[in-house]
Amino acid sequence: MLHHSKLLKATGMTPTSSYELVSTLLSDLDAQRIGKVLLAGNNCIVLAKNNMEMYKVQIPSQMKNSYLLHALVRSGVDFGYVSPSTASKVVPIVLTFVPFLYLGLTYKMLRRMFRTDTGAVGKDGTKKRHKQQQVDRISFEKVAGIDGARKELEEVVEILRHPTRYQDIGAKLPKGVLLCGPSGTGKTLLARAVATEARVAFLFCSASDFVEMLVGRGAARVRDLFTQAAQYPQCIIFIDEIDALAKARGGINSNDEREQTLNQLLTEMDGFEGNANGVIVIAATNRPEVLDPALCRPGRFDRHVYVGLPDTKGREAILQVHCRNVRLDSDVDLSIVAKECGQFGQLSGAQLASLVNEAALLAVRYGESSIKHVHFKLAMNRAFESQSRRVAAPGIKPTS
Repeated sequence: MLHHSKLLKATGMTPTSSYELVSTLLSDLDAQRIGKVLLAGNNCIVLAKNNMEMYKVQIPSQMKNSYLLHALVRSGVDFGYVSPSTASKVVPIVLTFVPFLYLGLTYKMLRRMFRTDTGAVGKDGTKKRHKQQQVDRISFEKVAGIDGARKELEEVVEILRHPTRYQDIGAKLPKGVLLCGPSGTGKTLLARAVATEARVAFLFCSASDFVEMLVGRGAARVRDLFTQAAQYPQCIIFIDEIDALAKARGGINSNDEREQTLNQLLTEMDGFEGNANGVIVIAATNRPEVLDPALCRPGRFDRHVYVGLPDTKGREAILQVHCRNVRLDSDVDLSIVAKECGQFGQLSGAQLASLVNEAALLAVRYGESSIKHVHFKLAMNRAFESQSRRVAAPGIKPTS
C-alpha cells in the first residue's frame, strides 16, 4: 500500500481540489496520458505523466471496484490504495455536532442570565440576593450632627419596639420613610442604626438592582423582596438611591421595564393590610424632585425626613465621633476645627470623616505620633485645592 503524502511528495506536484468526470479518467487511461493513480475511498487522485497537473475523480458507489481495477490494469499505469486521512473522517462528524454545540452554549448563556446566587433558577426568575445580612452594629450614638432626622427615626424605632402602645389609641404604623438630602449626610447610616436599635430584620438593596433589560425581571425581584420581608415578625426594607427606580412616569425618557417595576413596588406597599406585620420601607435619595408623586404620597411613604448638611455644632459632634479611634495631640480643639471647616463651605459627614483620616495620614507622613492641629489645617487645604481643581478642570487628576 502506497502512502498518499509520500507519493505526492515524490512526484513534486501540488494537489488541487478540482474534480473531473469518470469518463475523463477512462479516456485518459486509454490515451496513456496518466502516470499514477491513487485510490482513496470514493476518490481517485490522478497524476499526469508530465507532472504538471493533477485532478480528482469521485467514483460513484454504484460503480464496481472490479471494473475500475480492470481498466487500471489494462492501461498499465502505476496505481495504489491510500487510506483516507483521520481528518477527513472526523470533520464530517464535528460539523454534524456544531449546531448542537451552538444550542448548548445558547442555553448555558440564558441559564446564567436567570441563575440565582445559589446556582438554581428561581420560579419567578428573581435572584435570592435580599437575604438578611449581618450588618455592623451601629447605634444612634454614632449618628451625630443630624439631630432632627435622628429624632424622627428614633420615633420609628419606638413604634417598632412598642407597636401596641400606638395601636391602642388607633394610630397606624407608618409604611415608609423617605430620607432626602445631599450625598454623604448619613442617610444609609440612619437606616442601619434604626435596624440595630429596633432589633429587627434588615433587608437592604440598591434600586438599580431591580432595573433590568428583560421586561418583568424587576417586578419579580420586588415581589421576592417583599415575600422575604413577610417571613419575619418585623422587618425593615432599605432601598438605597430609589430615584434610579422611582422616577416620575410619562416623561421623555420613559422605560417600560422601570415603570412596570415601579407599579409593582406601589402595589406591594399598598398590600400591607394596614402594616399589621410591622414591615417598614426606608428609602434614601438625593434627588427627591424626580420621584413619582404616587410613591411619595401618604399611605406609601408617610414620612419625609430631610437629612441636611451639619452646622458648626453638628460638625463638631461628627468630628468627635470620628476622632474616637485616633490619637489627638493636646493642642487639638475640635470646636475650632469645626469652625475652620466652615470656611470651605458646608461639609457633609462623609467629608468630615475623610478629613480626619487625611489628617491622620499626614501625621504619619511627617513622623508624628499623634494628630496635631496643623495636620487638620493641611488636610483642609488639600481637600479645598482638590475640590477647586475638579471644578476648574474635571479631567485633571489631583497630584499627590
